[in-house]
Amino acid sequence: MSSAYGVIARPSAAVDLSTILPVHASLRDKTPVLVDRVDKATVDAASLEQMRELLNHEIRDGKTYPQETELDPEAFAAYFLSYDAFAARDAAGGELLGCFYIKPNFPGRCSHICNAGFLTMPAHRNRGVGRALATAFLRLAPALGYRASMFNLVFESNEASVRLWRSFGFREIGRVPEAGRLKVGPGGSEVWVDAIQFYYDFIEGEQGGVDAAQGR
Repeated sequence: MSSAYGVIARPSAAVDLSTILPVHASLRDKTPVLVDRVDKATVDAASLEQMRELLNHEIRDGKTYPQETELDPEAFAAYFLSYDAFAARDAAGGELLGCFYIKPNFPGRCSHICNAGFLTMPAHRNRGVGRALATAFLRLAPALGYRASMFNLVFESNEASVRLWRSFGFREIGRVPEAGRLKVGPGGSEVWVDAIQFYYDFIEGEQGGVDAAQGR
């Protein structure tokens, strides 16, 4: 899917991902998790539909993603799978726990800064899935050749996400006033919500990210 800048070329990978995938993580209850690439050419249709429905659930909920219209299969693939996507699964049963994408945030001379979007299955929230996804992201994004990450729209009402990125040492570099018209008011009514912009330098912040991921 083209961005406001058109189609953006990804940076050259710094590491062959086959040497580090799958990424191993664990939940709060010590459930082992495997994070692996979602390959458009080989992933099964049922898994793709499960991830698409997960994103559409968030869009319908109207609290975390800016889109208002649900995505059909083609639009989902263009948005979520256009660059690099990864899924976290229970290492024992293979159940989908969550997924995320990584893509350039800016073109050309600024394409070393990535953006990412994260989704956790509702049935597995409050188990540490978000932290497992973030831990994998901090390892995979630099391997893909990115030098930094910028999240453009972390809505301040999304307290779990704000806490997560602060805990990993992401810097709050900006705020977009009334960035989203979200369903977070009384009874699910729509209100205007500010968005925080988070930034992480993979070169300077590498050790801090590792320490946070390991709970130090």
